[in-house]
This record gives sequence, structure tokens and C-alpha cells, in this order.
Amino acid sequence: MRIRTIQENAAAAPQTIARPRSLELFAGAGGMALGLHAAGFEHAALVEFEPKACATLGHNAALWQARNGSVPPWKVTAVHLADVRDFDFRSELGHGELDLVAGGPPCQPFSLGGVHAGMNDPRNMFPAALALVRDLRPKLVLFENVAGLLRSGFFPYFEYVEAQLHDPLCAPGDDEDWHRHRDRLARRRAGNSGERYYVTRQLLNAADFGVPQLRNRVFLMAIRADLSDVPIPPLLATHSEAVLLNDQWVSGLYWERHGLALPAGAPASARAATRSVTTSAQLPWRTVRDAISGLPEPVDGVESPSASSHVGIPGARSYAGHTGSEIDRPSKTIKAGVHGVCGGEAMIRYSDGRLRYMTVREAARIQTFPDNYEFVGARSHAMRQIGNAVPVELAAAVGRHMRASAGL
Repeated sequence: MRIRTIQENAAAAPQTIARPRSLELFAGAGGMALGLHAAGFEHAALVEFEPKACATLGHNAALWQARNGSVPPWKVTAVHLADVRDFDFRSELGHGELDLVAGGPPCQPFSLGGVHAGMNDPRNMFPAALALVRDLRPKLVLFENVAGLLRSGFFPYFEYVEAQLHDPLCAPGDDEDWHRHRDRLARRRAGNSGERYYVTRQLLNAADFGVPQLRNRVFLMAIRADLSDVPIPPLLATHSEAVLLNDQWVSGLYWERHGLALPAGAPASARAATRSVTTSAQLPWRTVRDAISGLPEPVDGVESPSASSHVGIPGARSYAGHTGSEIDRPSKTIKAGVHGVCGGEAMIRYSDGRLRYMTVREAARIQTFPDNYEFVGARSHAMRQIGNAVPVELAAAVGRHMRASAGL
């Protein structure tokens, strides 16, 4: 299955006289920004604190400018290396209403792989993001973060974030801790005052939206109350595991698509899972094999002449908790890692037991970045940028859904 180029994504995006304007916070390597552009948004500014990720945003903007492609996802001048707490948004954004504030506040404070400091972690950027919502009052707000926010230890704080989105003009006092502010917000809501946004919380698996990866993330989608009297409805999945299993073990279409013979011995669980699949309108989950189809077999230490950042890495090995991703299933979650590349998820396991590392280009395809998107820095930097990103196709699905809900 071929990944569309950036130019093709731009051409396929909804074309309007004036695209709705968005502000991208914590932009990282641009996964969410690319997806929102494909959904029809124009990025007024992208703000990123990490120098290599910000360099990736600027580098690709310069490439689009040199190629003279149609409707580049963002301009070089829209990219800003800055801390969102210090950035002068008013002067950079200029006049005119902002349609969307989007971003994924750093997830390490709430990640299962982190130190679990949560709201007490200095990297917790929710207060800064919410302060911008109060100041800019966009029509829509989109926050993405790890599913760990729904764990019991962090959930009260997550509900507090939601409460602030409902009533952003009720700002915390200088000496008011978050518990007291949360209680004050609850009293205002109980008194039917202060409702400014309707907020929808949804846990989404990227595989359910055409991304070849099992990646669960929580999304907050908010719409200003003067635009709608109801919250944004939940997204409906477009892809399913049952259809994939049916294509693999009942119809055999999956193997036919890849020019392979149907393997013997279909697992009983697969057949049981597909009994209800008859005329499903959903598409099959995409697999690792689907994602990397068309790329040449990587050679260790040698850059591919036909695919950028496609260099084989020797030494892949399996150990407890790091067994790789099966080639005929969606990938495990691609992660950034705390101290470097997270190797266990960045490996491919073949049906004969063979194991190898994913190349940077393969990992980028797993995150649905287009093939002409380039990452600045060594492999470790590139893989960290890819692992931190929102999958492009998932961001596009969410963006289209929010646009339709707001009538933009």
C-alpha cells in the first residue's frame, strides 16, 4: 500500500477560499501538523522547544519551497524554536480569529515508560497550553496525550484539565493550588455558569483509523459554545481487526494482495473473531507488511539509493518485553524512549522467527509520514522524533471530524 506524497496530500485536502487557521503547540517533528493540514487547516505558527525537531520542521518547509509544490503544509517563517511559555503569540499570529489551537503537551510526565511525576513534573505543559486557550479563545481546541492520563493516579488532574477547557476564563489565582481551583470550577459548573467550550474525551487506537500501529492515545476535542450547543461526537473507527483477520484467514485476500500463499493452520481465535464479518463497511487494520511494502530490503550500514533514511541496522535481538512487531500485524507502539531509541518496538519479527531493526524510513511509514519527509539528526534523533509524533493519518481523521462538527 503506497504512502501518498506531501504534494498529493495537499491536493487531496479540502480546498476552500480561506483555510481555517491553526496554531500548533509542542509541534515535534510535525505529525499532527501534517495531518491537520491534510484535513484542511492552515498553520499560522508551529512552536517547538527541541532544536532537532524544530530543525526538521524548518528543513521540510525549505524543501517544499524549493520544490514549488502546491499549498505547502507550513511556511519556513511559521516555524519557531521557542518555549510556549515565553512565545509572543499575539505579535506572531497577527489579526484575525484563530480557528484551532492544537498540540500534544509533553507526555513523559504521564507515560508508563517515564518516572510518573505527572502534574508535579516540570515538563507538565498543560498549564501553559490552557493559558493560551484563555488568551486566544479559538473556535476549536485539540489536545493529545498518552493513555496513562486515564490511570487512577493521574485521572483527577486530567479531569481538572477538562474542567479548565469547559470554563477557560475562570483562571487559577496566584496562590490557588489546582485542587482549590478544580473545586471552584466545579461550583461554577454546578451553578450553570461559565460554560465556554463543550469538551469530548476519546481514547483512540491509531490502528482503527488506518495507521499500521497499535497506539492508544487520549484526545480532548473542544468546541466553543457559540458554535455548537452539543459536544463534538466521538469518532467512529474506519478500520478493524476483525476485517484484517477475515482477509488473512477466511478469504485470503491479504496474502493475495502481497503475492504470498495462504499459510497453513489458521488460528482458531482468528476464525472466531471473523464470524461476524459479512458486509462490514470498515477496512482491514493495516500491518507492518502493508506499511513497508515497496521498500527494498535494507542493507546493514548502506543507504538505499531509492529510499531516504533506509539503512539497515545490525544486531537486533529479542529479550523479555522486547520481542519486536509481527510483520503481519500492526506494529507495536513506536516510542521515543527516555534514553534513546526504544529498540523492542522498533524491530520486525518475521513468521520464520527472523528479527531485524526497522529503518528510520520504515518507522516513519508506521507513523504514516510521507516518503519525502526528512528528519534532521542521527538515527537516534530521528527515531525519537518519529516516536514522539502523532500519526499523520490519525491527526487527519481527527482534524476532518472536528472541521465537520464546527462547520469550518
